[in-house]
Amino acid sequence: MTRQFSEEELLKHLKMVLWDVTVTPEEALSILRGEHDQVKGFTRMNLYTKIVNGFYWHTVRHIIPEKNLADALSEEVIRGLFPRDLRDKYRYVRSLL
Repeated sequence: MTRQFSEEELLKHLKMVLWDVTVTPEEALSILRGEHDQVKGFTRMNLYTKIVNGFYWHTVRHIIPEKNLADALSEEVIRGLFPRDLRDKYRYVRSLL
């Protein structure tokens, strides 16, 4: 089992990937924790896409709760990843879960 980041670490990491949206790290954290499905039109899948695209897998595992990793690697999220090589990498990771 992977240790999840503290709230302070989560907010710091979320801030890194939210630079181009109007959602605050605190609002994103409420989505991540399941308190809201979306905030300002920004959905959980949008958040997962930003997290998976923005960090190495090792870091992703510390941000997204283990029980949600399968959703975070859904085809909807994977299709939003860039570059294309990253899509193949995460399809492989998904196959190992």
